Amino acid sequence: MRLVVAIGIAATLAAGPVFAQCGGCKGAAGCGASQTVSLKLVTVGGDTFDVGRMVGKHPLVLLVAGTGNASKAAAAAVQKAFAEPGQTAKYFGIINAGMKATKTAAQDWQLGYTVFSDPDKKAMAWLNAESVPSVAFVSAAGKVIRVDTKVTEASVAEGVKTLAQTQDKLIDPVCGMTVTKETAAAKYDYQGKTYYFCNKVCKDNFSKDPQKYLAQ
Repeated sequence: MRLVVAIGIAATLAAGPVFAQCGGCKGAAGCGASQTVSLKLVTVGGDTFDVGRMVGKHPLVLLVAGTGNASKAAAAAVQKAFAEPGQTAKYFGIINAGMKATKTAAQDWQLGYTVFSDPDKKAMAWLNAESVPSVAFVSAAGKVIRVDTKVTEASVAEGVKTLAQTQDKLIDPVCGMTVTKETAAAKYDYQGKTYYFCNKVCKDNFSKDPQKYLAQ
């Protein structure tokens, strides 16, 4: 597995459960006010990446760790879940240390998921995590559904299972809003699957380039 180690360049995090802001349908029916989370990062190769764009669009597994043995064991537990086939969640490791220590730890732990350096502990504050290691599970609707401070292979597996169950709710793939079949304003069939939308604008945007939104 290829290890990607990234360094944070800007982070503005809202406390508590968060929701992705509806960017394509402001003011449309069904799209109420929402909080946003932004965590802009850049890889050592120079690519900018905003973890916040994933919130409200994908289920997330977020490890917040230090560099000690307990964090190493937690990272390995998350790695085991990450390596399981059929995963749909996005996995990220956030280490409360400078880049040098983060690189050393991530390389030693041989992680396959993306790892970030967060010496200011911004992610920890956002998640209201009281200690490291902690693993947070964020649903596709953008809600932090649980934060575990006692991290084991069993606890991570249970968290991932809970995430899978939350995916039964329908998510507008364009703006990330939660909808139901009954309340969706529009739907669109693509490659044998039906996608539901909070308004016709989102549906029209999706129909023009489905892969653009499914790849986000």
